[in-house]
Amino acid sequence: MKIVVIVGWILLRIMISTTTTEHKVLVVGSTGATGKHVVQMLLDRGDTEVTAITRSKDRLMGLLKNSEENFINNLTVVEGGIQEMSIDYLKTLCTTAGCTAVVSCLGHNITFHGMFREGLFVSESVQKLTTAMPKGCRFVMMGTDGVAHPDGSDPKRTRFERGVLRIMRWLLPPVKDNERSTGILFEDAKNDVSYDWVAVRPGDLTEIPEEAQPDATKNYEIHKHTFGSLFGDNAVARFQVAHFIANLATMDSESFQKFYNHKMPVIYQKKQVVDTDDDNEDSLLSTHE
Repeated sequence: MKIVVIVGWILLRIMISTTTTEHKVLVVGSTGATGKHVVQMLLDRGDTEVTAITRSKDRLMGLLKNSEENFINNLTVVEGGIQEMSIDYLKTLCTTAGCTAVVSCLGHNITFHGMFREGLFVSESVQKLTTAMPKGCRFVMMGTDGVAHPDGSDPKRTRFERGVLRIMRWLLPPVKDNERSTGILFEDAKNDVSYDWVAVRPGDLTEIPEEAQPDATKNYEIHKHTFGSLFGDNAVARFQVAHFIANLATMDSESFQKFYNHKMPVIYQKKQVVDTDDDNEDSLLSTHE
């Protein structure tokens, strides 16, 4: 009964939607510290319909602007946990909504339950979503620069950092979960499973005040590979990561295929002091100034 109601609501939304709609994006992890910004930015575009999966509609609406009446015209909220949703349910949801992109901002909460009791739910959700997506749909995943590029092209970490990562992988399920999520995407590409994807790798995540957010969208860089120390060298605001992810979800197909498809771009905040390392310059994909 629940899926019938949701499908009916989505169909109604499609019937009354304006002809200006160019993108239809499903977002999971929509109430997270980064996901909430992604949802807001997609809604603010004016040409994008968003379907957000969340355990609490009230919580999501409380995080968004212009939600006083608990309704936003180009937003559909599906209440539930992605872990409990079957692939068939997600297929129906994605197909009915006409998704052009699926965005995953899923991550583990830094609590005992989040670290040790949620299992490998991120990679399991990635497997579900990429299987459920309709043909021609794009998958955009938020990861971390702690995950090395599977082809070995990232600069080699120091022996100390490699040792720390090995211990973390053994002790902390989220580390293994993040690596497994990326592995699923690369394995599918290797086996010619046909869908477009990009895995965004941010540095250390920070928060910025609301008044600084407009300038923040002009103050980050996209690189092909990681560089610097794993701990504290490169930071980026969640708001900036969300800005990049929203752009990837709505980018024209030609540009996406050329620059980002089946890649793992790294996003770092632009530093005030210019780094003269030639390797970093060679790694640079784009700047937002």
